Amino acid sequence: MLRRPLFRARFVTALATVPLATVALTVSSEANAQPTTVTAPVTAPPEADKPAQPQPQESRDPFDRHLAVGGYGVAWAGAYPAAGVGGRLRYEWPHTFGVEGFADHLAVQWPSGGIRHDHPIGFNIYMPFQISRSVRLRPLLGMCAVFSFIEPEHSGGPRADDILFGLHGGLGMEVALERNWSFFMEAQAIGYLAHDRSSQNWTGSVSPGVSTVGVFQPNMGLQVHFL
Repeated sequence: MLRRPLFRARFVTALATVPLATVALTVSSEANAQPTTVTAPVTAPPEADKPAQPQPQESRDPFDRHLAVGGYGVAWAGAYPAAGVGGRLRYEWPHTFGVEGFADHLAVQWPSGGIRHDHPIGFNIYMPFQISRSVRLRPLLGMCAVFSFIEPEHSGGPRADDILFGLHGGLGMEVALERNWSFFMEAQAIGYLAHDRSSQNWTGSVSPGVSTVGVFQPNMGLQVHFL
């Protein structure tokens, strides 16, 4: 009879220790658990995988540019000795072909009396040939009209003005100086159709006949290149 109560007491004690062991096990598991971090893969944008593209550099050669404006000194030798200045504007397909317009202004030595000044306006076409890194030649052809004025020495005297038409050809040399600058020299042979206005004594007359006149023209100046 004494064994049955003792057995019940031991059974109750065992049941009481089960929840305590469960709680201890749970606390121990939570204490030992490490937080887990999930990291999503990072994908670089497509642009980051491409190598950096080099930036285009501006050419340092003035002859790589399309437009140029130049100023120069000009002279005539031959039938009409003269000297003056000129300017030109040109467009070029680089290293291939070019066209330019020009205007010159010259004071002409005129032995027949009066004061003569001529103003050629025309154009050239040319083909450049590179002969070194900074030097090139350019054969050229062109035509022009010359507005020529002879003013009397004395006020109220008769005038003898004319318009000359001419063809010319020549050779030029250009030297690159800087990114936008070049120096040039040219030599041209020019043939004009003109009326005779010369006389031993000043008369201010223009003869009706047309004659051919030839001059040699050197130019020397500077150009600025752009675009």
